[in-house]
Amino acid sequence: MSVDITAKLLSESVGKSIFIKLKGDRKVRGILVKFDQHMNLVLENSTEYFNDTSQQLGNILLKGDSIIVISPEN
Repeated sequence: MSVDITAKLLSESVGKSIFIKLKGDRKVRGILVKFDQHMNLVLENSTEYFNDTSQQLGNILLKGDSIIVISPEN
């Protein structure tokens, strides 16, 4: 996927819930607040899912180099 398409998808997802798969088999769901050209993401009301448990994280910054998949939720 090209950078332009990815940036457009993320722009359309600001203020909406997204699901993210991270390195280390961690998953995070939250509301996308903003992002940058390096795919660093700021999320609010986030929850981490790991080993069949979940943990509320609140506001977080995810570094782009740790992200494997970004999926907007409808």
